[in-house]
Amino acid sequence: MTERPGLDATAQRLEALERANRRMERECRRWQWAGGSAVLGALVLIACGAKVADELGTTVEAEHFVLRDREGRMRAALAIRPDGTPGFGLFDERGQVRLSLDMGTSGAPGVNLHDEHGTLQAALTVRPDGTPGFGLFDEGGELQLSLDSGRDGSAGINLYGGQGVLRAALAVRPDGTPALGIFDEMGQVRRSIDLDPQPRATSAFQ
Repeated sequence: MTERPGLDATAQRLEALERANRRMERECRRWQWAGGSAVLGALVLIACGAKVADELGTTVEAEHFVLRDREGRMRAALAIRPDGTPGFGLFDERGQVRLSLDMGTSGAPGVNLHDEHGTLQAALTVRPDGTPGFGLFDEGGELQLSLDSGRDGSAGINLYGGQGVLRAALAVRPDGTPALGIFDEMGQVRRSIDLDPQPRATSAFQ
């Protein structure tokens, strides 16, 4: 896997999600009851809508939902982004995103795990071609390890160095044969080990 699995636009999407959250907050203020909070108003509206849906068979619809704790801190958000794709985020007490779910414009879904600074640390996706991918990232958000499975039955483990440059790869080809590659700091192959699909006959005297 030579690219971050469906997550190159994560920062932009989170920023768009935050903008959507702010719009939702402004809308929530109109739902406030005297002495209540915006979240309470939103929850009452949703609860009433759910009750109506149960009784009348209707649907509660919205483009943005925000969940805040008792201190008013955003802890979860669900929104439709400007590009029309849905996104969901869970946030810690400091407002940093820790888990996010998104779907790209191509329909590829992604599950992203972030550290306490909001930096991407792990990602799982199904690409537009239907193949799965998993990536682990360093503290700077650079790809360090990836696991891939191809539609042709191939599978691979890739290790990356600085700047996300591929340094080692272990793969099983569609014909079932394994291969190992070692790469230099520019990502150029320097050593490779391959196993023939058909074992050669050997003599007892060799």
